[in-house]
Amino acid sequence: MFRYLLAAALPLALAGCAASNRPADILPAVSPVDSGLGIRSTHHHTVLNGYTHRVPVDPKPWRQQNDSQGPGAGAGS
Repeated sequence: MFRYLLAAALPLALAGCAASNRPADILPAVSPVDSGLGIRSTHHHTVLNGYTHRVPVDPKPWRQQNDSQGPGAGAGS
C-alpha cells in the first residue's frame, strides 16, 4: 500500500519542485491611466444582424430526399 502511495505522491512532489519561481504576468503591458493612448472606438453591432425568418414546412417524402442527395443525384437508382 505504501508503494502505491509513494508512486502517486512522487510525481506530484517533483512537479511542484519543477515549477517556475517567476510570478505570472498579470499586469497589462500599458498603464490604464496613460492618457496618451486615447480611447478605442467601438462599433455597435445588433444582436439580430444577419437573421432571416424561417417558418416550419411539411416534410417531403424520404425517398425523394434520399435520392436527391445520393451520388449521381438519383440517376440510375
